[in-house]
Amino acid sequence: MQYGEMQELLKMIGDELMTSKQLPTPVIEMTSSPHMRWRHLYWHIVKNPRFLSNPANAALVDALADIGWTTTRTTGTPGAGIDFLAMHRQMIGHVDHILMPLNDPDWPKVTGWTNIPTDPNDADWPEPLMPILQKPDEWPPQFEQDFNGMIWARSDETREEMHEMEALLRNPAVLSRPEVTLDVLGHQLETTVHNWMHMRFAGMPSEIQFDERPSNDYLGDPFSSHVNPYFWKLHGWIDDCIGHWEAAKGQTADLSGAWQAPDEAPSITELLAEPAAELRAVRMQHFEVDAASVQAIRSVAHQPDIR
Repeated sequence: MQYGEMQELLKMIGDELMTSKQLPTPVIEMTSSPHMRWRHLYWHIVKNPRFLSNPANAALVDALADIGWTTTRTTGTPGAGIDFLAMHRQMIGHVDHILMPLNDPDWPKVTGWTNIPTDPNDADWPEPLMPILQKPDEWPPQFEQDFNGMIWARSDETREEMHEMEALLRNPAVLSRPEVTLDVLGHQLETTVHNWMHMRFAGMPSEIQFDERPSNDYLGDPFSSHVNPYFWKLHGWIDDCIGHWEAAKGQTADLSGAWQAPDEAPSITELLAEPAAELRAVRMQHFEVDAASVQAIRSVAHQPDIR
């Protein structure tokens, strides 16, 4: 079976298994629109220091800067955690605005998981079927990094570590510590549990680069991840973490200082007259867990006054 045929088959099986979880059509139309796809991708590109520092990406980085897509608040720098929380809260607001008049019983609004599913075969939100992960000889070369990321994300060791992070990042004793600012929380959420969930629940990526069809909802790429219903469950969970932080701190979260990205989001072919072959790197691994963030969370949790 060719890769494209396998992709379509698994997509069909997944849709049948999750009929009640599919997003309503108006939401799919909005999230899969070219403007939404490119804007979400560009936001993550200009936040990614590894992408920005790669000389092969210089033409795209410069073209984006020319239309306002530039910021010094890249991932890991002060303010970037606030930006991450604020931008995705804004996305949730846009989807909730569409959902409100639909009265869809399965999607009255974006609601995160109370607890992230632990069972790979969870009855409601299972890990997508990915038999190709067991057949590395059949992997298209451009997806080797993606598939290795999925294998890592689905391993028992990774699940155990990330569920530990899940508990600590909602532990009032941890959140109440003075060093756990809202900005720090945003960074730690993004670079641990968030990035893990994107790869753990990812299915088959599209063979077509920058595939704008609604069927392209690959969770491992910012160009397509937000079309996937899992995106809204995981980001609903992340957004709820702000409330846990507020309760632990006894204060209201202030996201007003977040970086505001431009609305303009033309396609790469509109930005660059001759897109380089290296632009396949745009599909670089955006969702990797940062070991330093894991260690930082544990260090706070191991303070003598935390139980």
